[in-house]
Amino acid sequence: MAQPDTPREYITLVSAEGCTFVLDKQAACVSKMIKEMLEGCSAGPFGPMSTIPFREVGATVLDLVCQYLSERNNRGSSMTEFKPLRTLDPSKEEDRQTVTELLLASNYLDC
Repeated sequence: MAQPDTPREYITLVSAEGCTFVLDKQAACVSKMIKEMLEGCSAGPFGPMSTIPFREVGATVLDLVCQYLSERNNRGSSMTEFKPLRTLDPSKEEDRQTVTELLLASNYLDC
């Protein structure tokens, strides 16, 4: 007899502007830093951590990070296969800034 699926766990990531992003915990744990944060706080006095604020990461970049973590969790893709990066135009200052911030965030989050 097949085992019933275990319910998915979700966490919330909060950007510098206060925007919230709900992400499957398994996908979030693709980031080594997030995984360590969740493991380190799982036995806290208020129960497991479910919200992580990122005061230095803007909403646009955190959205891209969440998309990447979900895609990598589902497909095992590398950053070179991440389609949203293809839409960024290096001749535009705003896109160059987004790429720079995304690189910093991915380095910080170790993903």
